[in-house]
Amino acid sequence: MEPVLSLSQLHALEVTERVASVLSLLAAVAIILTFVFSPKFRKPVNRLIFYASWGNLFANAATLISRSGVRAGPNSALCQFQAFLIQMFFIADALWNLAMAINVYLNVLKKYNAEQLKAMEWRYHLLCYGTPFVIALIFCFIETQGRGRMYGPAQLWCWISSDWAFMRIALFYAPAWICIAVSLTLYVISGLEMARKRDELRAFHKPSRASTDETFPAYKTTEIDVTSEIAGFPLPQAPAPCFDAKDRRPNPAVSSKDYEPFSTTISSSPPTIDLDPSLRQSSHETSAFRRYKVAWEDNKAAIKYTKVALLFFISLCVTWIPSSINRIYDLAHPNDVSYALNFLSAIVLPLMGFWNGVIYFATTRAICANIFWDLMEKWAPRKSSTRINGERRSLTTSWVGGGSSMTEGLVPIKQEGRASNVEGTSECHDMAGLRKDEERF
Repeated sequence: MEPVLSLSQLHALEVTERVASVLSLLAAVAIILTFVFSPKFRKPVNRLIFYASWGNLFANAATLISRSGVRAGPNSALCQFQAFLIQMFFIADALWNLAMAINVYLNVLKKYNAEQLKAMEWRYHLLCYGTPFVIALIFCFIETQGRGRMYGPAQLWCWISSDWAFMRIALFYAPAWICIAVSLTLYVISGLEMARKRDELRAFHKPSRASTDETFPAYKTTEIDVTSEIAGFPLPQAPAPCFDAKDRRPNPAVSSKDYEPFSTTISSSPPTIDLDPSLRQSSHETSAFRRYKVAWEDNKAAIKYTKVALLFFISLCVTWIPSSINRIYDLAHPNDVSYALNFLSAIVLPLMGFWNGVIYFATTRAICANIFWDLMEKWAPRKSSTRINGERRSLTTSWVGGGSSMTEGLVPIKQEGRASNVEGTSECHDMAGLRKDEERF
């Protein structure tokens, strides 16, 4: 028999669950709407958060029911439906975290690109939603005379009943922590590989003198001086060349005997060793440096992807640690119940979707700022005020073309005791100013 808390404690748990559930529902709906209606949010890492948000939506619908299912009784459709949703979609969230870790591993170590990662998504759907669905559905039909139905009251909501407490660990918390452990392992392996690549790229960016000399050898330079002079006195300039321009044959009109012979002296200086810096720099930039830049950009993209996935992993740990401690306490003390641990579970478990929303919008805050300013430009004309003839008047500006149009024309404005005529002057920004504001986000 499940130990019972006081009515005031149960009421506090119920209110806490529903408030947290509403926050998560709003976050999940916001993720789904922005992803569907704005292509700017459709990045590879956001795709997995988008898929996980559907699970959060159903999981938080179950937690929003709270203890209403418990009051309806274990045999009621409401209780069984609530337990089914919790069993299926809470595990699905942990599995989507594992999918993110697998993507990071494939991107960093196996060099998967965005298209290859996208081709993996149908497998992730089978893993994250297909497997929990089969298990949760089977639990609906398990019932024994000694323990009763598997789905029943579980303090906070309807779920696996206390008579089947060992199944809570075996088929709920253990799979979740296996996902967390595997994800952590993949993140560590990927992190070590990214650190190694970063060190290699930094070493490549600043090569040693010895390696530079081996890559770009020195050249031997010999200077040659050529001196020509006419042997006799100079003659008048020849009227035509000695060769016909059409067929390159000797021109009979001009004879080579009209010119005096000349002498040529060739001398050379001692050879010197010269290392051409321009050749070295050109070769470095045209071949190896381009490969360096590509590898550096790929490594930066992998780091950004990993940061988002790690934030998702941290939120998963925050969600599962208090509730896992609570269930372990229940197993160790079957005749006792901890109100504090249940209260923590009532906070962190329904907030699963909320944390995903925080991560989603925090990592896309620049996109959100751009969309906000676009909407302001389109739907909300700005109003600014200025002082005309000693009186403050309101000027309305609307964005037309590349600038702004005013309802007032040439007006005198008093500023710091001086009067000046300003055409269309206002305190609002023009389009270029708005674009500069966007860059700050």
